[in-house]
Parts: sequence; C-alpha cells; structure tokens
Amino acid sequence: MALVDRARFDLSVDDVREEFEALASKRARLVYELCIGTGQRIGDVVKMKWAHFSDEGFDFTQGKTDKPLWIPLTDRLKAHLDGLARTDGTVVTDPKGRPVSYPIVAEEMRTIKKKMKHEKASYYKTHGLRKNATIELYLAGCDDEMVKAVTGHSGVEMLKKYGGPIRQRELAKRAQEARNQMERSKTET
Repeated sequence: MALVDRARFDLSVDDVREEFEALASKRARLVYELCIGTGQRIGDVVKMKWAHFSDEGFDFTQGKTDKPLWIPLTDRLKAHLDGLARTDGTVVTDPKGRPVSYPIVAEEMRTIKKKMKHEKASYYKTHGLRKNATIELYLAGCDDEMVKAVTGHSGVEMLKKYGGPIRQRELAKRAQEARNQMERSKTET
C-alpha cells in the first residue's frame, strides 16, 4: 500500500502513491481515501456508514477504543465522496452493496500492491495510511492535541512512533520561531 513515509524523508514515495492511485479499483481507492482522509484504522473504515457523514464531517465511535469522534472532512476526501452514490448502509461495499470485511479489503489492497512496478511498493502496508495521516497532520503544523483529535490516539506514544522525526522537526521549527519572535520583540522595544 502506498503511503507518504516522510518520516524516512523518502522523496520517491509520491511516485508510489501515484501508481497505487492509478491501479486501484474503485473500492480500494475509496478505502485509501478514507484511511488517509480520516486517519482511522482500516477496521473502522470498513464499518463506516453513510449515516456517519455529512457535508461538514463524520461522526462515529472507534471500534478499538470505543472513543466517539467527530472529524471535519478534508477537501480531498469530500471531493472523493461527492462523486459516490450514498446508501443506507456502509460506505465500503461489495458490488451488490453489501458490507465487506477487513480481510477482503486487505487482500484487495495487497493484490493491487503486487501489480505495482515501484521498487518500494512492497514496503508499504494498508495500516500505514493511518501513520500517513498522522505525518501529514504534523507537516501541516498541527500539535499533538490536534493530531489526536483527528486520529483518536489516546496518548502521545503512538504519535511519537508514527510522527517520529517529522514531529520533532515541526515542533523544533515552532519552538525556534517562538524564540526568534521573542528576540525580535526585545529589539523593537
């Protein structure tokens, strides 16, 4: 599965994402967009129902943590969902509109990944899309509390693991900018 693993500062991963997006079936692309756009586990993504979604966001309870969340939709996810027919059931379905299980979707994602030509494609895992969402939030300048509000992580341990060097770098940039601002304020008075 393609993901932006910026924690390793690997610039070729955008190519992996592009290739996956080009090869993905409609359902695999939907799972991919939901995982990245919401930062949720794939097990929760396959259980999401259209009733959870509005134009502003989605409202549901995480399966693993039993944590209720309301999360605004990213522009990208909203645009992807706007092109889909909404039903009374789950968002991710089989061709007959029935819910699908995690193992079925995971196998579909692996099958697409096997078709990919990129030499790093085999490295990526579907669960890594959750990590990807975490990294993208840090790259956007979010702090730990903001990231947790989207992903539903309860502590910073997993954020440290997922965000790694990106988290540290973004926090260091903000810290040093605060120092620079303080110094500028001293010289202006």
